[in-house]
Amino acid sequence: PWSPQALAEELAQGRTVFVDFTAAWCVTCQVNKRSTLRHPEVEQALQARGIVTLQADWTRRDEAITRELSRLGRSGVPVYAFYRSGQEPVILPEVLTPSLMLQALEALPR
Repeated sequence: PWSPQALAEELAQGRTVFVDFTAAWCVTCQVNKRSTLRHPEVEQALQARGIVTLQADWTRRDEAITRELSRLGRSGVPVYAFYRSGQEPVILPEVLTPSLMLQALEALPR
């Protein structure tokens, strides 16, 4: 699960982190999860690049998640973001496809 501390710890270790800001009631989130985030190619690509995945579950409107969404310039979910230490987060579109996700992974510096 995502927390400000979990994110900070992973970034301090030099890892790239992918955060899935989601909620149980978010239909788009659930579709993206099934169609893209759980797609075998996407899961394999994340693992091959050593990217840590965290899930920020906003189902109950957690205040820490609300603050992070606001910091990212967003007011709701879904939000998908890659974090790297010392860099601004890379935010993906709200509707994902496996090819879009794989292209985003390829564009990340190694």
